[in-house]
Amino acid sequence: MLLSGTDNHLAGMGTQGEATFPNQVGKPGYEGHLNDRVVSIATLLRDAGYSTAMAGKWHLGEQIENDPYNRGFQKTFTLLEGGASHFDDEWMMYANYTPTYRENGVRVHVPKGFYSSEFYTDKIMEYIDSRDAGKPFFAYLSFTAPHDPLHVPDEWLDKYKGRYDSGYEALRKERLSSLKKLGFIPEDTLPFPRLPNITDWKDLSEEQRKIEAREMELYAAMIDNVDHHLGRLFKYLKKTGAYENTFIIFFSDNGANGTEMHQYPGTDKEWVDRNSDNRYENMGRQFSRVGPGPAWAQVSMTPYRLFKGFTTEGGIRTPLIISGPDVTGNGGQIDAFVHVMDISATSLDAAAVNHPLTSYKGRKVEPLRGRSMRKVLNGKSDFVYDNDTAVSWEMLGFRAVRKGDFKLVWLPIPFGNDDWQLYELSKDPAELNDLSQEQPKLRKEMIGIWKQYSEDVGVVLPPGGAMRLEIN
Repeated sequence: MLLSGTDNHLAGMGTQGEATFPNQVGKPGYEGHLNDRVVSIATLLRDAGYSTAMAGKWHLGEQIENDPYNRGFQKTFTLLEGGASHFDDEWMMYANYTPTYRENGVRVHVPKGFYSSEFYTDKIMEYIDSRDAGKPFFAYLSFTAPHDPLHVPDEWLDKYKGRYDSGYEALRKERLSSLKKLGFIPEDTLPFPRLPNITDWKDLSEEQRKIEAREMELYAAMIDNVDHHLGRLFKYLKKTGAYENTFIIFFSDNGANGTEMHQYPGTDKEWVDRNSDNRYENMGRQFSRVGPGPAWAQVSMTPYRLFKGFTTEGGIRTPLIISGPDVTGNGGQIDAFVHVMDISATSLDAAAVNHPLTSYKGRKVEPLRGRSMRKVLNGKSDFVYDNDTAVSWEMLGFRAVRKGDFKLVWLPIPFGNDDWQLYELSKDPAELNDLSQEQPKLRKEMIGIWKQYSEDVGVVLPPGGAMRLEIN
């Protein structure tokens, strides 16, 4: 959706390749890679005379024809899979998930001393610096951090030592209070409750608390490290005189990850224990495999419901920071709803490059479904989507529709009720109060909107309606 400006089902990623169900195999939109029904923003900007470059995670197809080098990026260094060790050992993230790196379409291995966030930042600066003189550039820096496994360079290991010893609940209360003081959420917002299968902090053993706190220390250090390397990139742009004329978009791709390392496909606790060095003193270092887990993921998504993988606010709402030419309100906050599909539309608008609509070089392509945010960014409008415009989602069978302040969500048991639930986000951002009984007409209307969306984009639901997940 980010690179195509259209829905994931139309762009070839109706589901992630490793999560494809038998009834989805071979169906249009379930190719498991960025398909030929879309033209990428990199391709369009390249055609318009931009120097295009990418460094980091791809996860949109491993075949050479689907490599970013063949989808509009002229210079690339990419990890093709969804995740891997952040160090130079090239260890797989989980069982049978061997990482593959390519530079400009050619298989390579990472150099000695590699750390993902540092190396990808170095590469994107190298690519920008080596472009043809006078050419504008489009650069896509796709960090794998803070994706698990949680790894940081030695000098970052203890930066947050002791910070999280008070536990999940205490940190969640602290963050809830801060979010209210900063004006990001209403004063009367209640958080989504702790998941019932997450043990209360006070009931954990001393050893368990020690390990849990360490995981959050590492997670925080990884994020801080990303911020450090972004600072290096911005200093480079300022030094070269490009910063003031560069449109910069920074955001996370989804809510925090609540999946434990042993819950990935084909993996179990025995495999993780057998293939990892997860001793306390080695956590965060090479050969360790640990993640933040569901309790800290809930903390990270305070006050919202759930986290990555779900169509609730905790799974799809992320921070977004934009700066550059024609962006007003320095340091200000905009509350308008925007969608990841809007990033391509906004970027093309900023570059004054038109999308080809339905045909590109003799082949049919999907038009943009996203919308430009520029009128909101420059203060000429308060919204991208008005209250009468609906936007829908589906992933792994989890579904949602948003129209104005109202959101309809379908989740399987135990995360939902195997039925549609209706929420008013302006009053209930944590999706706590189901309005289905109070507003049956609106609920019915929004179910109809989702069904029409499903037909339009070709949704193929998993058997039983949704993937069934266990969170522990």
